[in-house]
Amino acid sequence: MKADEKIEKYDVALVGGGLVGAVAALSLSQFTDRDFKLLLIERPDFASPKRHEGRAYALSEGSRMLLEMLGLWQAIEPHAQPIEEIDITDSELETVFRPVFLHFEGEIAMGRPGAYIIEHEVLAEPIYDQLFKAQNIHIHTEGAFSGLETGIESGLDAAELLFDDGSETAQALFKADLVIGADGRGSRVRDFAGIKTFTSDYNQDGIVVTVELRQPHGGKAVQHFLPSGPFAILPLTNDRASLVWTEARGVAAEMCALSDDEFIGEVNKRFSPKLGTVALSGRRGHFPLSLLLARSFIGPRVVLIGDAAHGVHPLAGQGMNIGFRDVAALTEILVETRRLGLDIGGDVALTKYQTWRRSDGVMSAFAMDGLNRLFTAEASSLRELRGFGLRLVDRLPPVKDFFVKEAAGVNGDVPKLMQGLEI
Repeated sequence: MKADEKIEKYDVALVGGGLVGAVAALSLSQFTDRDFKLLLIERPDFASPKRHEGRAYALSEGSRMLLEMLGLWQAIEPHAQPIEEIDITDSELETVFRPVFLHFEGEIAMGRPGAYIIEHEVLAEPIYDQLFKAQNIHIHTEGAFSGLETGIESGLDAAELLFDDGSETAQALFKADLVIGADGRGSRVRDFAGIKTFTSDYNQDGIVVTVELRQPHGGKAVQHFLPSGPFAILPLTNDRASLVWTEARGVAAEMCALSDDEFIGEVNKRFSPKLGTVALSGRRGHFPLSLLLARSFIGPRVVLIGDAAHGVHPLAGQGMNIGFRDVAALTEILVETRRLGLDIGGDVALTKYQTWRRSDGVMSAFAMDGLNRLFTAEASSLRELRGFGLRLVDRLPPVKDFFVKEAAGVNGDVPKLMQGLEI
């Protein structure tokens, strides 16, 4: 870039076009004023479904409401499987009979399911279709995002985003009042802002695959807690299921390298006898599991959302929902800040976001971490204690109701968009 060329200015520069980042862009685009300018920075293939083949998500009622407010749910609903029931067991792998220690009804109120299981492609298609049609979102996929100047030392009135175009010096191509890091666990925004993280590697992998069932699932989700980690059977439409389970890292790689017949044999060892045997209905894959928590969700003119702020264990399927809560809360804060004529990248807005979202992110991350460690502990005394605790909760309807509503995202300080309310 020549020195006399003007750097293009935006209200918000959002780095990361995964589902959380894309929904954040749509939310800000829809609920801010007409003059709002948003820049989305990603690599060219960011919307490719192949990057997430085989993945499915447990979408909470609060997340569903957010998507409805964005005009997306109508296209998603026909392909979304409501969770009608949830069974939880805790047993050894070789155990033939697996008693259900804890049973939840999936309904939260007046026939409304607390959650839905949705495949990645089903969720992504309408989101990206709307994203690419949005008039006030500029998508930049050229060059490598290589730095961030927040203006603290240099006296700039906005953050500057630097790009590597192959020359020796990175060039500032854009300015923004606020930079949103939605670029995942390896967030460059977080690194450039100097925000440290707490991490813990579980030395485990999550295995994902879609299977066809021989028996109708009836909308029931099953969570088997096995010594290697949780084995989840998540119901999909047309009597299919998404399987997500945890194994030691080396074991997971070996399993995914098995022949189809051998792999199905391993699946059937872990599967619920009530649902019969299964057949593969898609490619299998595995991914590393770890805990990641940013020590701050904000920096000078920077805010983190989704996995850039908090990467949690997938055992309760809450990662996407926590990210969507970030989106709804941040949208509400920025809209209200802008209406007051205040700086959306200033301390008032960022501190409000940090106060609102960090406690939820921290509690969720460590709750999932604690549950994973508790249920993978093999001591027989701990197994007996876990069984007692699960049975106790099963006999306390108010406690069960609290857990269902918490998982549905309708408890606590819920952002307006996740309650179906306009900002």
